[in-house]
Amino acid sequence: MQIRVYVQSEHFPDIKLVEIDDNASIEDLKRAAIALLPAGADADGLILTVEDDEDGAHDKAKRVKDLRGEHGVRVHLHRCKHVDVAVRFGAEKVEHMFKPAATVGRVRQWAGHRLGMKPGDIAEHVLQIAETNVQPEVDVHIGTLTRCPACAIVFDLVPAHRING
Repeated sequence: MQIRVYVQSEHFPDIKLVEIDDNASIEDLKRAAIALLPAGADADGLILTVEDDEDGAHDKAKRVKDLRGEHGVRVHLHRCKHVDVAVRFGAEKVEHMFKPAATVGRVRQWAGHRLGMKPGDIAEHVLQIAETNVQPEVDVHIGTLTRCPACAIVFDLVPAHRING
């Protein structure tokens, strides 16, 4: 049976789609994902990681079907094994290393908890890339926001825009 796999990477800004047999090996999936890279992109050293799999639960998976999560199969291709993330909020700053497939939403939740915020307060804030006005969507992998060899990003936790009406 064919399965849709959503791929993000340091080499392209948008989510791309691969359709592959669910019994295909993880190496087959990696080759299919690498085929999505733009011409001339450096494929050496690319690592395939599963979205929000910070504890490595999928590291021993053999088949694509073993990667299925709540929202299907979502993976990331990156040369960095981890991304050093710093989140600033007022005078406070928290730091942690995440896999490139960690979503902006997951990082926001982690930062909010580390900063002692209540869930409702976390929901009213967004991550903004430091020194910019860019506020990535919650489903964006942090690996798309940094390229090897930098492997680091700084966010500011800012109030979300409210629409009253």
